Amino acid sequence: MNMRLRFLVALLLFSAALARSQPTLSIAPTLSPAFSHTVYNYRYFYPESDGQIVEPVYISGSRWSTGFSAGLSILYNYTPGWSVSSGIWFQQQSLRQARQALAGPGTVTVHNRVIRFPLLLNYYSSTQRLSPYFSLGVFVDLPITSQVVVRRGDEPTQYLRLLSSPRPIFNGMLGAGARYKVNNRYTLMAQPTWTYKFGQLGGATTNDSSFELSLVTQLAYTF
Repeated sequence: MNMRLRFLVALLLFSAALARSQPTLSIAPTLSPAFSHTVYNYRYFYPESDGQIVEPVYISGSRWSTGFSAGLSILYNYTPGWSVSSGIWFQQQSLRQARQALAGPGTVTVHNRVIRFPLLLNYYSSTQRLSPYFSLGVFVDLPITSQVVVRRGDEPTQYLRLLSSPRPIFNGMLGAGARYKVNNRYTLMAQPTWTYKFGQLGGATTNDSSFELSLVTQLAYTF
């Protein structure tokens, strides 16, 4: 085999290898049920009255809340096994408690809401249909107006607005789950995740210690 033919064969093999490792782009609807644990340090929240008679919401101590995240993610697979992802999700966490004794019987439910931007590094360890799947990264949350629902026995239910600080909230995230390749276009991913809230940076006056447990489920379509 002469030099020119060897070069041509090597070029064809290199092109084939490059084609196999060509970066791909995927889009994935995302749904995630979540449980959040927060330790509140004697916090008072003051809903907007909108002309109504309202009471402050007092929360203290260790509390669990339930909720969900839903949105769209984009994954960029830059080399076999590795990808980076981002997107935009809506998250709501709901905390329910009894009204303060002096306020009378009833319940108060606080629906905390954020727009979440994930920035993640992902890795799957096998090219088989079913593979372990790991993620590491941050969630940047932008608080939006929350809702407070006050139920007071036979009196009308109040639906109040609770304004939030516009400063972003930073969270660290770890996930370990599984990835199932349905076919060349569709991939299903499910990950139990643990998220720790670092809080609002840049002069925030309060930071309630909080972590979140969730199950991030995605169905990715590859272009």
